[in-house]
Amino acid sequence: MLNEIGVGVQLYTLRNECEKDFFKTLERVAGIGYEGVELAGLFGHRPEEVKERLDELGLEVVGHHIPFERIEQDLEQVIYEQMKLGNTRIVCPWLPPEMRNEESYERVADVLKDAVEKCVEHGMSISYHHHDFELEKKMTNSPLTMILDRDERIQGEFDIYWLERAGHNPVDWLKAYKGRTPVVHLKDRSDDGNEDTVILGTGNLAIQDVLEQGPESNVQWWVVEQDECQLDPIESISRSYRFLRKLEINKK
Repeated sequence: MLNEIGVGVQLYTLRNECEKDFFKTLERVAGIGYEGVELAGLFGHRPEEVKERLDELGLEVVGHHIPFERIEQDLEQVIYEQMKLGNTRIVCPWLPPEMRNEESYERVADVLKDAVEKCVEHGMSISYHHHDFELEKKMTNSPLTMILDRDERIQGEFDIYWLERAGHNPVDWLKAYKGRTPVVHLKDRSDDGNEDTVILGTGNLAIQDVLEQGPESNVQWWVVEQDECQLDPIESISRSYRFLRKLEINKK
């Protein structure tokens, strides 16, 4: 572990591979050395089946991205499924364009505030994963701040790429929400003006600064994610993993 912080991968990066053969993809992730996976669906498998295979491979469930509509309308079933998976972190991952307005952000905040009550009863947490559209305003009055400040038990799943793209410093956010960011997405950004997501260590983001802040902010998992891969996705996450391990070795 990097400073005792686990290293996982968001399976959205491997969505095409998971669609073809979910369990084989999990095997390949474990073979690289990853300790956990953040789920983005179960690809037609039952939670019990996925839990059994993950246990066989020694992979932990870091969290599960659940559409907002299910959190709002079907939370009890969502919680039941997570219990079967052995997952304790439910994450609201994205909002469609028609919900990117002040009224909808208020609704999201209220829904998550209500949901966190039920989640806590079952030993679970609920998080909001942002992109850049919640960060158009300054840190003190952004939609992201409004959502997180509705209830201090709502956690933030910060994504360093989207924070940087919106003109924010990820370290500032980690400091501001210390203890409320157990999972952080690590991405890198191309240095060619296209702002593509790229393999860790090949872009222009200050990843080392984020890693150094992790222990102080009580980060529990670093999650590698690459929205679009220029190389084979498995090769991409392999190189990102090796980059993180190299940083760890060099620090010792």
